[in-house]
Amino acid sequence: MRFLLMLLSAILILIIVREYPFKTVSAESGTPALDIISNELDVQFNVVEPEPDNSHENEPATTPSTTEEISVIVDNGDGSGISSATIQRTTNADGTKNDKVTFKPEQAKETVEKAKQSGQTTARIVIPDKEDEVARLDVTIPKETVSALASGGLNLEIYTENAKLVLSNDSLSDITEDFYFRVIPIKSETERTEVEERARVEQVVHEVAGDNSVSVVARPMTIETNLSSRAVDIILPLQNVTLPTDEQEREAFLADLVIFIEHSDGDRQLVKPEVVVYKDGLLGLKFGVNKFSTFTILNMEGWKEYLLAQEAKHKHDAYMQGYPDGTFKPDRGISRAEMAMILSRIEAGGIREDSRERMFPDVAASHWAQSAVQYVNAEGLMSGLPDGNFHPEQSVTRAEMAAIASRWLKLESDAAVSSAFKDTAGHWAGKDIAAVQQAGVMEGYPDGSFQPEKALSRAEAASMINNILKRGSQDWTNPTWSDVPTTYWAFKAIEEASHDHSFTDNADGSESIVE
Repeated sequence: MRFLLMLLSAILILIIVREYPFKTVSAESGTPALDIISNELDVQFNVVEPEPDNSHENEPATTPSTTEEISVIVDNGDGSGISSATIQRTTNADGTKNDKVTFKPEQAKETVEKAKQSGQTTARIVIPDKEDEVARLDVTIPKETVSALASGGLNLEIYTENAKLVLSNDSLSDITEDFYFRVIPIKSETERTEVEERARVEQVVHEVAGDNSVSVVARPMTIETNLSSRAVDIILPLQNVTLPTDEQEREAFLADLVIFIEHSDGDRQLVKPEVVVYKDGLLGLKFGVNKFSTFTILNMEGWKEYLLAQEAKHKHDAYMQGYPDGTFKPDRGISRAEMAMILSRIEAGGIREDSRERMFPDVAASHWAQSAVQYVNAEGLMSGLPDGNFHPEQSVTRAEMAAIASRWLKLESDAAVSSAFKDTAGHWAGKDIAAVQQAGVMEGYPDGSFQPEKALSRAEAASMINNILKRGSQDWTNPTWSDVPTTYWAFKAIEEASHDHSFTDNADGSESIVE
């Protein structure tokens, strides 16, 4: 019976809902309620709302990354805008910013045209970051852009607040693929400390600093690229570095700065930088590289003294030069003026005790080798000819070179062997020729002759002087001069003679070039 009553009540409620008006009010408890009112029945239903999900209540709101485009100037190196490029600057959820720049071919062509009009030789992309917000910069240089810059004779500079990258026109030549640079400043103090700790334990650092102080100066930089074996100059600014006000202390501080390079291939290197102006009121350190990694400025006590000791012991200066057209002219006879200049450069010493200077009628004070001619005459290495002139443009003969070498090295010869060659008997330089032959400085020809009156070639001079100076490395592999290929008999001797370079001594007595 009770069940039937409940069933009838339910049916009655449904009928009332369909047939009679109703209204919604709020219950006193604050819970939304649906009240159904009729003249027969007053029934109240509570409306239960789902409880809100507060499980993410304490999580920060996610801010999506945003990207904006910023136009930046391409100038000629002095701030005068000649073109433009566009930065895609992405602001990440954490507030850091990433920049992407592509120097497009049409922008490069415009840059070349305007640079020609103004007589400038550099295209500089200036990337602003006054608020120091950029965490990473990617600069892409398409191959068509490279071609336009290279053929236009321009250098390329990428300028940021954290580093400058400079590629000469030579480095841009013959690049056939797109390339990029990725510049990442190491801003975290923790990461900076890690670099400092790595530097302290590196063998190359310990060899120089020993137990002296080593500290990181300014901000380390990671620079990556797909460009290989190309010379690039990097300039790092001395930002937030307090320099001594006293001039001598300032020079001493700067002299102890060194670039510590951690190459991605595992190599570690210390490089002496050049102090330059980064921008108005800010100094920078310039150095050259051909591969990229992490670069850190270190202050190392003892660095200056180490460099002086190394340079004094392990540096060879060039004593011969090529010609403006890129040739060396190895088979050309070496002139008396050229030989005088060579002997002056290497400070060859003779035997003359009186060093009175003598002026030759055919060597004017304005002659390019005038001071060198005076030097070799005063040192007793070279003298004038019987007519009283020096004849600076006349080629040095092999006999004259034998006499010069004999005087330079203070050689003596047994008169009995003065006619070691079939064509030197009775020759004015016979004893000198025999002396240099016995000393292994000069040799004759396969037919037993010396050919004393033959002009000494520039290649022979390089080979012979290297021999006297006991210098020469087998590391020379890349030809510098267009007319001296690697297959030329005196290739390595000419490279050795015509380039400044540092070297190390090997256990077998040979030398290895230090890049």
